[in-house]
Amino acid sequence: MKLEELTSWLDANEDWDYQTDEKGVLIKNDRLQTLTHCTFGAIEKESLEAIAAACSQGKDVDHITRVTGYFSRTSGWNKGKTGELKDRHRVKV
Repeated sequence: MKLEELTSWLDANEDWDYQTDEKGVLIKNDRLQTLTHCTFGAIEKESLEAIAAACSQGKDVDHITRVTGYFSRTSGWNKGKTGELKDRHRVKV
């Protein structure tokens, strides 16, 4: 990927901000509260998807749980349902 592609994508997304220095680009994500430095070599070598995934630092994870026989994503749940999920206790057999 070219540096211009990365910076134009970052400019188009309001959650992201960046600063360039002599070694690479410092990428900040306001929503995930992450700060990641990418060297120019890494930017040339990796895809946009790989760089965005690295910058999320494992914080942009969608959890899935099984409830009454079916699986559902917890990101779509309301406050009450997420509260019930936090109150559940795991039992070891």
